[in-house]
Amino acid sequence: MQRLEAAVSYLLRENKFPSLSAFDLTHSPGAPSDLSSTSNHASSEVRVNDMNATKSLDMTRENSQEPMPEEPDLVPAPMGTLYEVTKLRNLRSNQVGKPKSTLMEEDFISRGCISLHEAEELFAYFRRTLNQLLWGGIILLHSDLSSVRRSSSLLSAAILTVSALHIPNRTDTLNKCYNEFVSLIGAATLSRYHTLDDIRARCIGAFWLPDLSWKLSGQAVRIATEINLHHSFLKMTRGQTDQFERAKLWYLIYVCEHHFSIAYGRPPSIHEDAAIKNYETFLQSPSAVPGDVRLIAQVALFVILTEAYRIYGSDTEQALTESDFGQLRSFNRAIEQWRMLWQPRSRMFQTI
Repeated sequence: MQRLEAAVSYLLRENKFPSLSAFDLTHSPGAPSDLSSTSNHASSEVRVNDMNATKSLDMTRENSQEPMPEEPDLVPAPMGTLYEVTKLRNLRSNQVGKPKSTLMEEDFISRGCISLHEAEELFAYFRRTLNQLLWGGIILLHSDLSSVRRSSSLLSAAILTVSALHIPNRTDTLNKCYNEFVSLIGAATLSRYHTLDDIRARCIGAFWLPDLSWKLSGQAVRIATEINLHHSFLKMTRGQTDQFERAKLWYLIYVCEHHFSIAYGRPPSIHEDAAIKNYETFLQSPSAVPGDVRLIAQVALFVILTEAYRIYGSDTEQALTESDFGQLRSFNRAIEQWRMLWQPRSRMFQTI
């Protein structure tokens, strides 16, 4: 009875109703005389709060679970304490994406920044030529521009920017597309809601736009881990076939991030997890396509280069000892073995 009374008191207090003592037991079990006005006042406050919430950031609060008296913790978990104190819903991983705020009807093509005809031409050029340079076209899953625009305004802006960069005499179009891409990147920096195509857009931008490469690859890693893309490989091995594309994107991000870290003397942020260590298992999937072989070949190469970086770091002025030369020869052999293994497997899929 004491627990029930405490629970009712808590509900009344949270909903801004009168305290439990305001209920007169001598009357019928209805609300006290001032309950109706109090309820209306509370409802109006809720409506005002809801309106304000739509204008606020994505960081919203929720009621944390009450501690169970039957299972007291001698030392509470740090994150559990953080949830309890802050009651911030978004500290937890968000699996369900929020509807995109930038729709196809509102993107820069619909606004008339560039014509639909020119946008179609740029997309066709990317799909026919540039897309094939990234592992035979596995990064783009859409067959037409309309599909891309419905999925991600950021991806369409990235594709059109990269195409305009490679087509002569498109300086004006390039400036418009690039400005739109940068604007969308900036607007999405603090957002918690992203699609897989938003990540692909960052990878495309990283590979083709050198001034943004390091920042875009870093964002791709952060967003991918936030939506638990690093768990996709293990889920795939447990029979969840819908996780294949997500696992592939994790490999793509691994290559992208290592490409713009190790080559420039920066420490990579993605470590060799189960997916990276068992890349051959990924290729054994019935869903694997020829381009996946080329992608995994680069994964295998970066595994070797990452180990070399781990041992020698990025200090080019550090003197080598006699034992270092033996280690370097072993890395040279590993790279030569990599070439002999993967070149025949990838030769038939070389881009013409």
